[in-house]
Amino acid sequence: MRYIPGAGSSFRNEAIWNTGGIVLHWKPAAAWDFATGYSYTRATTSNGITSSAQYQQFNLSEYYSLSKRTGLYALQAYQRANGQTLGNNGAGNIINATATLGDGFNSTPSSSRGMVGVGVGIVHRF
Repeated sequence: MRYIPGAGSSFRNEAIWNTGGIVLHWKPAAAWDFATGYSYTRATTSNGITSSAQYQQFNLSEYYSLSKRTGLYALQAYQRANGQTLGNNGAGNIINATATLGDGFNSTPSSSRGMVGVGVGIVHRF
Protein backbone atom coordinates (compact mmCIF):
# COMPACT_ATOMS: atom_id res chain seq x y z
CA MET A 1 0.00 0.00 0.00
CA ARG A 2 1.27 3.48 -0.77
CA TYR A 3 0.37 6.65 1.12
CA ILE A 4 1.08 9.97 -0.55
CA PRO A 5 0.38 12.98 1.70
CA GLY A 6 -2.08 15.57 0.39
CA ALA A 7 -1.91 19.35 0.70
CA GLY A 8 -3.78 19.37 4.05
CA SER A 9 -2.04 16.30 5.47
CA SER A 10 -0.06 16.30 8.72
CA PHE A 11 2.34 13.81 7.13
CA ARG A 12 5.36 15.08 5.19
CA ASN A 13 6.64 12.10 3.24
CA GLU A 14 5.36 9.23 1.17
CA ALA A 15 5.09 5.93 3.06
CA ILE A 16 4.94 2.46 1.49
CA TRP A 17 3.63 -0.61 3.31
CA ASN A 18 4.77 -3.98 1.92
CA THR A 19 2.89 -7.13 2.95
CA GLY A 20 3.48 -10.81 2.25
CA GLY A 21 1.71 -13.85 3.58
CA ILE A 22 0.80 -17.50 3.30
CA VAL A 23 -2.39 -19.46 3.97
CA LEU A 24 -2.68 -23.22 4.44
CA HIS A 25 -6.07 -24.91 4.10
CA TRP A 26 -7.08 -28.42 5.17
CA LYS A 27 -10.45 -30.17 4.78
CA PRO A 28 -10.12 -33.56 6.54
CA ALA A 29 -13.82 -34.46 6.20
CA ALA A 30 -16.91 -33.08 4.46
CA ALA A 31 -18.12 -31.27 7.60
CA TRP A 32 -14.76 -29.88 8.80
CA ASP A 33 -12.68 -27.06 7.33
CA PHE A 34 -9.45 -25.72 8.89
CA ALA A 35 -7.09 -22.92 7.87
CA THR A 36 -4.03 -21.18 9.23
CA GLY A 37 -2.28 -18.08 7.98
CA TYR A 38 0.71 -15.82 8.53
CA SER A 39 1.36 -12.30 7.24
CA TYR A 40 4.26 -9.89 7.54
CA THR A 41 3.99 -6.15 6.93
CA ARG A 42 6.81 -3.61 6.95
CA ALA A 43 6.67 0.12 6.40
CA THR A 44 9.32 2.22 4.72
CA THR A 45 11.23 4.68 6.88
CA SER A 46 9.79 8.15 6.40
CA ASN A 47 8.50 11.17 8.33
CA GLY A 48 11.50 11.12 10.69
CA ILE A 49 11.07 7.47 11.72
CA THR A 50 14.34 5.55 11.93
CA SER A 51 12.93 2.14 12.97
CA SER A 52 9.99 1.49 10.65
CA ALA A 53 6.88 -0.36 11.84
CA GLN A 54 6.70 -4.12 11.33
CA TYR A 55 3.70 -6.35 11.96
CA GLN A 56 3.50 -10.14 12.15
CA GLN A 57 0.11 -11.82 12.34
CA PHE A 58 -0.89 -15.46 12.86
CA ASN A 59 -4.45 -16.69 12.23
CA LEU A 60 -6.35 -19.92 12.79
CA SER A 61 -9.89 -20.72 11.66
CA GLU A 62 -12.17 -23.69 12.13
CA TYR A 63 -15.53 -24.33 10.48
CA TYR A 64 -18.01 -27.15 11.10
CA SER A 65 -20.91 -27.62 8.71
CA LEU A 66 -24.16 -28.51 10.49
CA SER A 67 -26.12 -28.66 7.23
CA LYS A 68 -25.93 -27.44 3.65
CA ARG A 69 -26.70 -23.84 4.74
CA THR A 70 -25.67 -23.65 8.42
CA GLY A 71 -22.29 -23.90 10.11
CA LEU A 72 -20.34 -23.04 13.25
CA TYR A 73 -17.03 -21.18 13.10
CA ALA A 74 -14.20 -20.10 15.37
CA LEU A 75 -11.40 -17.65 14.57
CA GLN A 76 -8.21 -16.87 16.50
CA ALA A 77 -5.60 -14.24 15.67
CA TYR A 78 -2.42 -12.88 17.23
CA GLN A 79 -0.53 -9.84 16.03
CA ARG A 80 2.85 -8.52 17.17
CA ALA A 81 4.05 -5.01 16.28
CA ASN A 82 7.62 -3.70 16.36
CA GLY A 83 9.27 -0.45 15.40
CA GLN A 84 7.78 3.02 15.25
CA THR A 85 4.95 4.79 13.47
CA LEU A 86 3.27 8.18 13.48
CA GLY A 87 0.73 9.06 16.13
CA ASN A 88 -2.58 10.84 15.58
CA ASN A 89 -0.92 14.25 15.33
CA GLY A 90 1.04 13.37 12.19
CA ALA A 91 4.64 14.27 11.37
CA GLY A 92 6.88 14.71 14.38
CA ASN A 93 4.60 12.62 16.63
CA ILE A 94 6.58 9.36 16.53
CA ILE A 95 5.25 6.56 18.75
CA ASN A 96 5.91 2.84 19.21
CA ALA A 97 3.84 0.73 16.83
CA THR A 98 0.93 -1.09 18.47
CA ALA A 99 -1.02 -4.12 17.28
CA THR A 100 -4.42 -3.70 15.62
CA LEU A 101 -6.59 -6.61 14.50
CA GLY A 102 -8.99 -5.55 11.73
CA ASP A 103 -12.53 -4.26 11.89
CA GLY A 104 -13.74 -6.85 14.38
CA PHE A 105 -12.43 -4.62 17.14
CA ASN A 106 -13.65 -1.40 15.48
CA SER A 107 -10.03 -0.64 14.54
CA THR A 108 -9.18 -0.04 18.20
CA PRO A 109 -5.45 -0.64 18.65
CA SER A 110 -3.94 -2.55 21.52
CA SER A 111 -2.27 -0.58 24.29
CA SER A 112 0.81 -2.77 23.77
CA ARG A 113 2.78 -4.35 20.95
CA GLY A 114 0.75 -7.59 21.05
CA MET A 115 -2.94 -8.34 20.57
CA VAL A 116 -5.05 -11.51 20.63
CA GLY A 117 -8.50 -11.77 19.08
CA VAL A 118 -10.96 -14.66 19.33
CA GLY A 119 -14.39 -15.00 17.77
CA VAL A 120 -17.04 -17.69 17.49
CA GLY A 121 -20.32 -17.70 15.65
CA ILE A 122 -22.93 -19.35 13.54
CA VAL A 123 -23.44 -18.83 9.81
CA HIS A 124 -26.76 -19.39 8.07
CA ARG A 125 -26.98 -18.78 4.33
CA PHE A 126 -30.38 -17.69 2.96
